Amino acid sequence: MEHDKFLKPTVTYHLFMYRVELARRNARQLRLSRTKIEITDELISKTVRNIKTCSMDDLKAVNRELMFKRKLRNNVSKLKKEAKRQSQASQQTEEQSASKQD
Repeated sequence: MEHDKFLKPTVTYHLFMYRVELARRNARQLRLSRTKIEITDELISKTVRNIKTCSMDDLKAVNRELMFKRKLRNNVSKLKKEAKRQSQASQQTEEQSASKQD
């Protein structure tokens, strides 16, 4: 169907991908964090869609999920900066060894 390709992956799919990544020998923290964000985002949106029937405990849980999501986004930002810094350091090292060989 035409509209199916615009649908977002389900929570079940994200949980599956998260488990696959955890099973890797060298799990990539950036990918794990992004998957956690997607899962948390979907859980929040499901709760918000049913906000009229939510209890106070549900609202407190949504608040905790929002705070968790904010922390994850900060973590992803830090991981991206660190990866960029390591990439630049690696390139500088390669350039220095290439110039020594000349």
